[in-house]
Amino acid sequence: MATLDSITAAATPVCTLIGVLGGGWLVTRQVNRQAQAEERVAEVQADAVEAQAEASVETAEATAANSAAEALQAGFVALYAEHRAERTELRERISALEAGQARQAEKLDRMAEDHRRWRDAAIRYIRILRAQLASLGAAHPAPEDPIRADLEP
Repeated sequence: MATLDSITAAATPVCTLIGVLGGGWLVTRQVNRQAQAEERVAEVQADAVEAQAEASVETAEATAANSAAEALQAGFVALYAEHRAERTELRERISALEAGQARQAEKLDRMAEDHRRWRDAAIRYIRILRAQLASLGAAHPAPEDPIRADLEP
């Protein structure tokens, strides 16, 4: 037992030293792993922040492009509405002008018809007068050139 006591006396400090070294190694390992985990968390968070910033930039660009497209569409819609209103106004003006021209054409047609009736009546009257002068034996003056063809029977 004395041998056992001497081995125990010598083995106890060695085992204690091995335990302390092992415990120190485990603590160091745990601290290193925790530091590595914190570094990875920091990297992941930085990547997440960077990705979020990129997403924010992309979202801002998409929003800007969308609002630009909406503004462009609104501009085209307004331009189309303005063009349509101008076309409608132009059609109304053309219709009014056509109606006015139709009335004027009708008026001119009536005036031309009245002129033809007066002309025909005047020619008949002149022929009657010439016939009466001829029956009386009186000479009648020769008609002027522009109306001579109309007066000759």
